[in-house]
Amino acid sequence: MIQSLTGYGISEKGAFRVEIRSLNHKFLEINIKLPSLLTKYEMELRELVKSKFQRGKIDITVSLNPKERVGKIYLNKELAKNLYSAFIELKKELSILGSIDISMFANFRELFIYEEEEPDINNLKAAFNEALEAVERMRIKEGENLKESLTNIIKNLEDNIKFLDSLVDMSYNKYIETLREKIKELLDNKFDENKVIEQIVAYAQKTDIKEEVDRLKSHLSQFRELLKKGGVIGKQLDFILQEMQRESNTILGKSEDISVKNLAISIKTSIERLKEQIQNIQ
Repeated sequence: MIQSLTGYGISEKGAFRVEIRSLNHKFLEINIKLPSLLTKYEMELRELVKSKFQRGKIDITVSLNPKERVGKIYLNKELAKNLYSAFIELKKELSILGSIDISMFANFRELFIYEEEEPDINNLKAAFNEALEAVERMRIKEGENLKESLTNIIKNLEDNIKFLDSLVDMSYNKYIETLREKIKELLDNKFDENKVIEQIVAYAQKTDIKEEVDRLKSHLSQFRELLKKGGVIGKQLDFILQEMQRESNTILGKSEDISVKNLAISIKTSIERLKEQIQNIQ
């Protein structure tokens, strides 16, 4: 099977919420947003992504449910003592009336130290794997849709190449007839063997497209085999299409037959459609 590069998955386990988006990208790019409490697990999470995917821009957000977060609050006793001593000294120095009570310390946030307890890390891994699997399922589903679309384009391309192949001999015979007429013109005036040979060589060099058509058929066969094989094939498919594009450009440049040119243009159009589609294949 083949995978597209787009997908989405979300999962919640315990205190953790994991959201993963997969987007089109030439290579594998992983972006992870983690609470500071969990940064030590970033490399482990990256390895989990790499075990699943080889291409795509993977954006991951891990968050903690505030209702599930627990921790302990400690009092900075040394700071509290220093504050109390400062209040006593200030009271004496300024002859302030009244007593010093606990409410006077409430606004000093520095007195209170909060240490958050790490939630069960097994829930993080479970949520992460579940979200990854959801992304993978979506990528596979999208990949199957892409495969169907590609198959339809390939069928049309294959028909055009077969038709082009059938025109090769016809185009050749048509040119021979044109060449025969030119030779007659030459003979009507004065026979010049060199000019006849020049015409034949020019044709052989400029208009013979048999090799290009054969290579097109070979490349298309490779393309079909890769689609059937599946796996990580996006870059290979792209390379094959580049080669097919080169052959179709050569055919378009070589041929003088309008029917051949029109077919070459149709083939180029189909190749462009394929190139657009495979940009989203892993």
